[in-house]
Amino acid sequence: MTTKQNSKQRASVAKRTLHYYWQCSKKYKWYAIGAIITTPIVVLIRTSLIQLIFANMIDTISAGLPSDQFVPVLLPQGLVLIGLYLGGSAILGWLRVYWTWKFELKVLYDLGTLCFNAISSQSMRFHSDRFSGSLVSQTNKFIGSFERFFDLLVFEILYFVSMLVSVIIVLAPRVPLFVVGLLVFIGIYVAWSALTFGRISHLSKEQAEAESRQTGQLADSISNILSVKSYGRESHERRRYANFNRASYNAGIAQMSATMKRDLMFNFVNIGIIAILVVFMVIGVPVFGLSISTLILIVTYSMNIIGELWDINGIFKHINRVFGDAYEMTKILDTEDLVQDAIDAKQLTPNKGSIEFKDITFKHADAKNPIFENFSLNVRPGERIGLVGISGSGKTTLTKLLLRFADVQKGEILIDNQNVSEVQQVSLREAIAYVPQETALFHRSIADNIAYARPDASREEIVRAAKLANAHDFIKDLPDGYDTLVGERGIKLSGGQRQRVAIARAILKDAPILVLDEASSALDSESEALIQDALVKLMKGRTSIVVAHRLSTIASLDRIIVLENGKIIEQGTHQQLLKQNGAYQHLWSRQSGAFLDNKD
Repeated sequence: MTTKQNSKQRASVAKRTLHYYWQCSKKYKWYAIGAIITTPIVVLIRTSLIQLIFANMIDTISAGLPSDQFVPVLLPQGLVLIGLYLGGSAILGWLRVYWTWKFELKVLYDLGTLCFNAISSQSMRFHSDRFSGSLVSQTNKFIGSFERFFDLLVFEILYFVSMLVSVIIVLAPRVPLFVVGLLVFIGIYVAWSALTFGRISHLSKEQAEAESRQTGQLADSISNILSVKSYGRESHERRRYANFNRASYNAGIAQMSATMKRDLMFNFVNIGIIAILVVFMVIGVPVFGLSISTLILIVTYSMNIIGELWDINGIFKHINRVFGDAYEMTKILDTEDLVQDAIDAKQLTPNKGSIEFKDITFKHADAKNPIFENFSLNVRPGERIGLVGISGSGKTTLTKLLLRFADVQKGEILIDNQNVSEVQQVSLREAIAYVPQETALFHRSIADNIAYARPDASREEIVRAAKLANAHDFIKDLPDGYDTLVGERGIKLSGGQRQRVAIARAILKDAPILVLDEASSALDSESEALIQDALVKLMKGRTSIVVAHRLSTIASLDRIIVLENGKIIEQGTHQQLLKQNGAYQHLWSRQSGAFLDNKD
């Protein structure tokens, strides 16, 4: 992509960022209006009127008035000065901060909700392509960027413009030539900032992206620290992180270099303003007949403007950073969800629990060939089927299509003759109890994790589900029992314990359809034997699909489907398939420890 195309894309994304800001801001606009209206008034009082009154008082004092006239002349001006400080600066200044703060808090709340809803509603394909750590970082940056944006608008941009206007109003009638010279240098300053904005904005975006990748890598390594240590790969991960860290550092150096070149030009502009100031200090009184108060105002206002001009460096830098930080999340907010409810989607109303995969074709977006092509499978109500086959045969993909984690390109998936693509996803998944192959728990209590399927469940119902899943015995021996926090992703529990908690959650859900994807793969032989009885009871009367690599877990099911390259190559009961002496019999013979006898 060329630099011009990059600039157009950045401008387009920046517009979308402002769109989302506005969508979350407009209902709180009166707070923003209050802050924006009071800012020029506060600035006029603080940076112009107060200095003007002080200068006039100095003029009065230097005029050599008799001592008996000092109080009558200076007291009213002093009282006005106190009034301005109290009413204009203190009270209005407090209101400005209050309205700004209240507005930002409300908008930040809505932006946080917007980001979370957008991320959580995306398809599983979206999440599998991204680091969770990066998504967290991008969300925080997007939310924080609005706060910096509005602070920038009120406390820097609007402040500077208001101060400049007030200075022009006061000085133009007194020293118009000085004001003209001042505006020329300010114009050069702002124009140069605008010219360098695009380049620095691009570098800011690159730095934000590099930092996001660095954060993602950090989260990836830390979340998999057990694998890192067990394989002794600490040095590898350090080198890998160092590469991302170096890329972030180099991006920061590039931005710093461009910014400092711009700042060098700004220094020359400041020198020009100082030069004008010196000239008027030297020749102002003899040539232009300026009063002492006017010279004081010229010095005071010029120093204020120079200070604010230097802050323009920060303004443009912050603008770059605001849109740079918001860039990735804005693109995510604009990302169309690959799996969406139809406009007229209805609630799924499960009845008997029949499932039909009807001539479906499915291919991953980045795959050359489809996993399934014109694939069909009928599951009768209450039937318990097992899916087996070598890795890549489509077992897990089939369950994810049933849950509508992805959409098929052709064909239909029906539950009780209702197309899953035409019903609300929430209602679809409420009808299915799903235990995935890799169980990750919330960093909450065990009770909360089990009750996630039914938040209104009583403690007695939670304990009953745990007992059926053979989890109660280990739970009651934990320090806080069912109130024990399990750690991030359940790291405090073993793999088998995590899966039993997940199975307890599925038992508590009591859904008409059950999907188990390698649900006992992490259990040792003793735990597996104990849980088989619970699973048999759980599956009774429910339509069940069980994906299994360990064939002993599905040998007693009603029907076993053998998949290969997305096609059904064998199906039947355990005994029927063994008699065929085909792919299933070959898989069975290769597995040791099968506890069912090979009998007719």
